[in-house]
Amino acid sequence: MRKDISSLPYLDKEDPWSSHSIIVQWLKELPEKNTILDIGTASGTLGRLCAGSGLIRKGIEPNCTWATLAKPYYEELLNCTINDAEDEFLQGANAVVLADVLEHLADPENTLMRLIYLQQPDCQFMISVPNIANIWIRLNLLIGRFDYTERGILDKSHLRFFTRKSFDDLLKKCDLNIMEIKSTPIPLNLIHNFFSDNPIGRSIHYLLSITTRLLPSLLGYQFVVLTKKSMKRK
Repeated sequence: MRKDISSLPYLDKEDPWSSHSIIVQWLKELPEKNTILDIGTASGTLGRLCAGSGLIRKGIEPNCTWATLAKPYYEELLNCTINDAEDEFLQGANAVVLADVLEHLADPENTLMRLIYLQQPDCQFMISVPNIANIWIRLNLLIGRFDYTERGILDKSHLRFFTRKSFDDLLKKCDLNIMEIKSTPIPLNLIHNFFSDNPIGRSIHYLLSITTRLLPSLLGYQFVVLTKKSMKRK
């Protein structure tokens, strides 16, 4: 869920190791006619990438410009915040996506609990959050720097920060059972086109993705989880 004050264009993460690619892969494994609820659609990345999948796509996006761009890719789309959305719109999904959303919320736990309460016990939740313990942030803290930026882990609109442990703790508090968790590498292709257009650059990005899997808490840019609502939570 991204604030309306943002006038920046939203950048799709199209490399195969990105949170978008991971979540789209999970979504496409769902049966046709399943309903997905995409919280914070941005300009419609997930809706567009899932076109033709047979999934029923619903979304929420508070940024007016992004909501207009996203609307063609969803059967229903609300231009509002998650807090302003009615329960009737939010309930009944087979999968709920919160991609780069929780860090923008003042109270992510209560928002997540509300969404969980409105879904059936077998509903899947696909969530990504940035890793504040990434090595780049750690090194900057060592020299006394904690500077907010326009994008990335220290995006100036972020209200909450997560490590692997604090993210796990949040999911446990909400009774979400983790089915799969992945870490994404720093998106080098968004930093410079050398890492997307040049074979050597692509190889470096690929090697970073492998190393990130081995050291997720240290090198991970984001944590991406596939979870399911606990059967005990009605």
